[in-house]
Amino acid sequence: MGTIYDQIGGSIKNWWISLLVGLIFIGVGLWMVFRPSEGYIAFSIIFSITILVSGIAEIFFAAANRHVSSWGWYLVSGIIDIIIGIVLISRPMLTEEVIPFIVAFWLMFRGFSAIGYAVDLRRYGTQEWGWYIAFGILSIICSLFILWQPLVGAFYVVYMIAFTFLIIGSFRVMLSFELRNLHNKGKQ
Repeated sequence: MGTIYDQIGGSIKNWWISLLVGLIFIGVGLWMVFRPSEGYIAFSIIFSITILVSGIAEIFFAAANRHVSSWGWYLVSGIIDIIIGIVLISRPMLTEEVIPFIVAFWLMFRGFSAIGYAVDLRRYGTQEWGWYIAFGILSIICSLFILWQPLVGAFYVVYMIAFTFLIIGSFRVMLSFELRNLHNKGKQ
């Protein structure tokens, strides 16, 4: 009995999209660590744009990989990101007031998505799927900390979000290399 990977014939496409999204998250995370005093407004704008771009990339990836059993999760994740990104960009004052809650729930969703991706990778025969679950769990834990203390201040939220962006970015970079390996395996 083969894995799901064997059934799809190794035709993972556009693995580099995950790499691009991961690098965006890492870049934004590092920017927030080294520039916390730039202000909450700048953070909310950059966060909003990042979510929107992430959603567009996720939908593109889902459309290119409709043959993968979990492509619907990628599509739903992308749609949710686009909706959140548009709302945040169009209402910057509202974003400043509710961003800790929006970020926490968004990061929680991303954490659960990461766990779902890890389960898919396990079914594809990937040995390191446990690391991907760990990144998902870390994202969920960070989101719970943000929900627990949303009023501690902008710096706390900025650093927690930066840390979580670094985790999600690292997950996406690792995922991209795993997808590339599956892609290259399919060519053989």
